[in-house]
Amino acid sequence: MPPPLRHNNNTSNSSSSGRIRISLSLTCLLVTAFSISLIGLVFQFIAVHRIGNKSNDHINHNAAAASSLMRGATTQNAPQQQNNKPPKKKPVIAYTVTITGCSEKNYSAKEATSLITQGAAVLQHSIHLAHTTTSSKYDYQMYAIIHPAATSCSVTPMKQLGYQVLVRNTPFHNSDIQTKFLRENIDGASCCGAKEFLKLYAYTLKEPVAVILDLDSLVLRPMDELFDVMLMEDENIGGDGQYDHHHDDARRKMVDQLPIHHRTTSSDGSNHKEDVSSSSLYNKRIDAFYTRDYNMINPGGEKYAGVQGGFLMLRPDEDVFAEYVDLVLQGNYIDGRGWGGKYGYFYGGAQVQGICSYYFGELHPEKGVELNRCRVNQMVDAPRFDMKMKEERYRDARGKCRDGREQCEDCRETDVKDIWSVHFTLCGKPWFCNSNLQPLCSKLHSEWFRIRRSYEESRSDDNGNELRSLPKLEGSYRPEIYHGYCTGGGERGYLPLKI
Repeated sequence: MPPPLRHNNNTSNSSSSGRIRISLSLTCLLVTAFSISLIGLVFQFIAVHRIGNKSNDHINHNAAAASSLMRGATTQNAPQQQNNKPPKKKPVIAYTVTITGCSEKNYSAKEATSLITQGAAVLQHSIHLAHTTTSSKYDYQMYAIIHPAATSCSVTPMKQLGYQVLVRNTPFHNSDIQTKFLRENIDGASCCGAKEFLKLYAYTLKEPVAVILDLDSLVLRPMDELFDVMLMEDENIGGDGQYDHHHDDARRKMVDQLPIHHRTTSSDGSNHKEDVSSSSLYNKRIDAFYTRDYNMINPGGEKYAGVQGGFLMLRPDEDVFAEYVDLVLQGNYIDGRGWGGKYGYFYGGAQVQGICSYYFGELHPEKGVELNRCRVNQMVDAPRFDMKMKEERYRDARGKCRDGREQCEDCRETDVKDIWSVHFTLCGKPWFCNSNLQPLCSKLHSEWFRIRRSYEESRSDDNGNELRSLPKLEGSYRPEIYHGYCTGGGERGYLPLKI
């Protein structure tokens, strides 16, 4: 039997030692790899943690900022929420026109409607342009004061044009006038008779200032300076009823900018001088602005010239309205001499032009201020009496100023840019396409047609989506003046504006 195998102990020990060394090496490698992995994980954790902190800081910062903004917004809105005050509204100025009939001058009702429409539309748009957000700090409201005899031809178109319609009768009955002469003659020697007193209803409006205009008028620029002076007086009266002189400098600057009719005249031929200048108005409450019509008086009668009925800016007051009505009913209008025996002995003198002259000239001279008629209510009238006056008693007045001053401005030469408002009396109505025009009249007619075109361009259709199609400007008659709206001279050549 063969002997059992015998193992070599040296070889066995050597193999065991090798296996141990390999095992240790693998263990070291594993430990090293694990350590490296662990270190990597640690560094990765640290990096992620830092990034996370930065992100959180950023988020926290944004959250804080948002919170701050919210607090700011809340703070800003708090006064409105607390006081519940809406944005301050612009003061509203009332503009009034009067319409007394439909068939004057032998026009049919249809023709009268068309003629009323022409003036009313362009006048309204001229006022709108003078009261845009950028041109004026005042808003406006249009009123049409209409006599019952004129409702059939005027109520509908005036409403379509944006006028608030007030149907009013003459504010008195002729039969109640106490004196026979005025009672029997108040409807004579004027365009509209007693119906012209409809203009006085402007005193009954709710707005702080009202402006009376005729339909053949045009506003060429904002009149904020006039409104400011009238309304600043109210602001300067404190709760104790005393005048606050803190605003004196501001008021002086305002008054100095007004287009006042400066004059120094004697009263009733005496040595007393009436000073009407800017400085005399610094501390004066002004309840009305007006212009005078010196074309209606004879030499020497300038003090009693009528207030021109196409423009009157006033402070509404029911008591003043009642006072005017009482004056009419008292009937203190003397034949051949006028109101109070002095004012209104001229065409239309028994109506508004005469009684307003009496009111501001005799009864309450402290309430009104006369404006420069070359700037406001410009009629393009001649400043001096005709050198060819035939009456011998007026020989010394030939060539002299109609308003009684030594020097007077010629309104026919006023630059258009200096004119605030226009009254187309002497120039004629623009829609008459008058062929014989004084140069300034031509320029002012051109302004009227320019504003008419602006009005047509501004209108939208009934749905408010698209502009209406503009009329073709086919008129070839003096296009530099009439802008294509006249095919020939005279009102029959006029291309009417359609509502």
